[in-house]
Amino acid sequence: MRISLFLTFCFFSLHLFSQTFSETDIKELAVQVNRQIKGVNIGNGIKAKGCLSLGRTLIYQYDVPDYWEAPYNIKEEIISNLKTAGAAKTYFLQNIDVDFYYYKGNSLAKKVSVKSTEFSTFNFQLGEYISIKDHPKAKEVNLKIKVPIGWEVKEGDRPNIVKKFVNDGNTYLISIKDNVTFFSRKQIRESLQEDNFVKEFVQEASSFLKTPQVIDQSVVTIDTYPAVQFKVKGKMERSGLTFPVIMKCWVVFYEDKIIFLQAMGIDNPEFRALEQLYSLITNSVIFPEQYN
Repeated sequence: MRISLFLTFCFFSLHLFSQTFSETDIKELAVQVNRQIKGVNIGNGIKAKGCLSLGRTLIYQYDVPDYWEAPYNIKEEIISNLKTAGAAKTYFLQNIDVDFYYYKGNSLAKKVSVKSTEFSTFNFQLGEYISIKDHPKAKEVNLKIKVPIGWEVKEGDRPNIVKKFVNDGNTYLISIKDNVTFFSRKQIRESLQEDNFVKEFVQEASSFLKTPQVIDQSVVTIDTYPAVQFKVKGKMERSGLTFPVIMKCWVVFYEDKIIFLQAMGIDNPEFRALEQLYSLITNSVIFPEQYN
């Protein structure tokens, strides 16, 4: 099946709209794609009838010849082609389902339905542990953490950043700072029970953003150490350019150190889709020395 022409049209159209697709946006997209592909011969006797939408589903319709038989792996082939063309990522992030209808005359010969989640191009599997023990920026913190499969491990480019994991513009980093003094886990847990302590800490940690807006915050435990988890969005300025960002951060109070496990990106559906992965990375953290 040669559907690359259709895919090119579709992918181009997807970029004409805003970051978040409403059902109205999807309907307008269907109208535009319908004009582009209607009547186009895409090979092997297959001709595009058009495109329409129903809710959050795009429906592509084709006329096929009488001798046409659907490949046994037609769904896998469609998904693969959409990923190659680049459209699958947008379908996934924008929660758009896609149906394909193949007609012989007035009879429906084949229907293929693909849920938006099946278009995911993200790998949510973790690989092997890496250790920051004896790293010059680790400040004697012994920590092990798993790296997502397919992500590159880089050295931090700022004084307190130990490591960072990067993939296609997305970043998860580990940074460590000195605390004012040593605190036991019991002392920190008592402090974290005070709402003002947590609130003021989160405000200070996100003060580098312009107009920061705290989305959520909570007290959690990472391995056996008390931590604050929060998500905040705001604006950041770099080289005179201001752009919206969102940050998910876990702050671990480790004796006389503060460990920041931080994911930051552009405030868009891609970041929200990756939040599950960031949580998996954080939950993999181990402090080996406490088990000796």
